Amino acid sequence: MKRLFSLFTALVLAVALCAPAMADDQDNSTPTPASSEDAYVSAYTVTDAAGGEISKIEVGDRINIVLKVVDHASARYNVKAEEISARINSSAFTFTGIGEVGQLFASNDDPDQQRLQRVRSGNPTGTDAADNAQYNYYSYVLLFRDVIYNGGGNTLPINLSYMDTSKPLQQFSVTIGQCVDKDQTTSPNLLVRSSSYGDSVTAGTAFTLSLGVYATDGSEALNDVIIALTLPENISLKSGSLSSYVGSISPKQTREVSFDIMPSAGFAGTVADITVNMSGTGAVTGKAVTATTTISVPVSQPNRFEVGQLELSSDTIYVGDTGSVTLTYVNKGKNAISNLEARLTGSNLGAGGYQYLGNLNAGTEGSVDFDIAPDAAGTVSGVITLSYEDASGNPQTISKDFSVSAEEMNMDDSYYDPSMDDVQPEQTGMPVWAWVLIGVCGAVVIIVIVVVVVRKRKKAKALAALEEDSDEDI
Repeated sequence: MKRLFSLFTALVLAVALCAPAMADDQDNSTPTPASSEDAYVSAYTVTDAAGGEISKIEVGDRINIVLKVVDHASARYNVKAEEISARINSSAFTFTGIGEVGQLFASNDDPDQQRLQRVRSGNPTGTDAADNAQYNYYSYVLLFRDVIYNGGGNTLPINLSYMDTSKPLQQFSVTIGQCVDKDQTTSPNLLVRSSSYGDSVTAGTAFTLSLGVYATDGSEALNDVIIALTLPENISLKSGSLSSYVGSISPKQTREVSFDIMPSAGFAGTVADITVNMSGTGAVTGKAVTATTTISVPVSQPNRFEVGQLELSSDTIYVGDTGSVTLTYVNKGKNAISNLEARLTGSNLGAGGYQYLGNLNAGTEGSVDFDIAPDAAGTVSGVITLSYEDASGNPQTISKDFSVSAEEMNMDDSYYDPSMDDVQPEQTGMPVWAWVLIGVCGAVVIIVIVVVVVRKRKKAKALAALEEDSDEDI
């Protein structure tokens, strides 16, 4: 392992120190960047396994390819070396791994040297800093170890991507002049030079994937070019076929191909990795050309955070009293939302308010309450605003407004005591208990009189009976 590291270090130093000489002596082709955002090769060398430089590459040779890369996009994204992924996309060269990236060195190639000098001295004027920033770049050494040369061309196309798949794919190529191909006719390679899928992709909503398919340098056209897709789970075509027949492509020509794609509402991931398979045959040699690349499309779930109806504690609030307003909310989406905040603003409602509610998981509901203390009679107008970050980290807001009347408190109402409702009115005249007592006494007198009368009647009957008995005896 130490030997491999020492070899890589030596190669880095060799390219850094000898690049100008290599470009002059070996006529190593260096493409000119199309814009300040492109990555391109500024110098290269080819070595054997021991690190010795090679001047001739035969079909079947195993080689190390060392490239010095100028990369504007990596500087703009401020990435680290371990976040860069470089792959060879060619049938002429076999390499299945990822290239080794050396240390990043920041630099600038602003053609306006006076502006560059002002920026470096710390005294920019006007928009100097912004204009100059687009020319910032990283330079680094890229090593592909143990590459097999298959013949069929000497163009080495490279796909450059990042660990953060939301950053766009970069593609560039370099011509390896040391290759000796037995075929007099060379077929171009196929690669995806550009791709687009719109501003954003949402699960359950169709989008169009557009591809710019490019044929690299060669001495013959490609016929019967077919572009086919391999889609991940829960991603399907909205219409059409998974393959598109392009026909013929000449060397250094780009053809546009598009597919209508539908991510299902049940797509659970955050990135859809769509594989693009390209194939064709040489128009003269009939040689088969194939290539494969992956397009990573970020997919977000639809935002379904909703608020319910506002509830007021009363239709009217008296000045000097405090009312309240309540707003319910629910997250009907499939992803959690974060940093949920609620703010109350408006007129004649008191001091307003603010509450931090935190994160809200999918399928969860909640509510927020605010106090209302009007300062004067009239209309109380307010707005409750909820702000949060969706699953993609984008800020979102939703608002609900309300109004309620405020009235001055009546002085009679201010002295009103609800407990007085239980006090019975003062009665006048003879109390009830006296009438009850009189009734009781009257009943007693009547009963006594009845008893006396009954007894007198019984006594009279008894006397009369006794007299009758006495007369019979006589």
